[in-house]
Amino acid sequence: MTDQKPDSEALEAALRIDMYQQPGHLIRRAQQVHTSMWVSLVSAEVTSTQFAVLSAVAEEPETDQNSISRRVSLDTSTVAEVVNRLAARGYLTRTKDTVDRRRNLLSLSPDGVRLFTEVSRAAAAMTDRLVEILPDDDRKELVRILQNLVESGEAIRDATPPGGDRA
Repeated sequence: MTDQKPDSEALEAALRIDMYQQPGHLIRRAQQVHTSMWVSLVSAEVTSTQFAVLSAVAEEPETDQNSISRRVSLDTSTVAEVVNRLAARGYLTRTKDTVDRRRNLLSLSPDGVRLFTEVSRAAAAMTDRLVEILPDDDRKELVRILQNLVESGEAIRDATPPGGDRA
């Protein structure tokens, strides 16, 4: 550490930023609330990330991991780990693609269908509980705003070179 005095004007300016009104902080807190509610109301064994993968496979049986990765907006290594866990627990089946033998095609096993059905119902009920304080129009507006933030953030991320221009 240096013996320099802190820039009091910069410190005062930083203190004027109310962290509790910052969208990023509120999004992080909302994610914490969602995770806590998920564990207590949906499943302590199946994470919301695992559920996203199960949903993608249920929507498009006999799909490959790269397609799932794109569909649920997760990197391929995370999807590979999730798929391995779900397959090891007997919820997913893998079959070789007859056209491209390097690819495994994924489907829900009978246990996976049962689990997906149960967790889907519980997840829908948990989501209703999460937003029950909001009138229907506000719920729709919340989803619209979050979709816009995700799309805008992804566009910014995709346009930023690796290492990022922090200007």
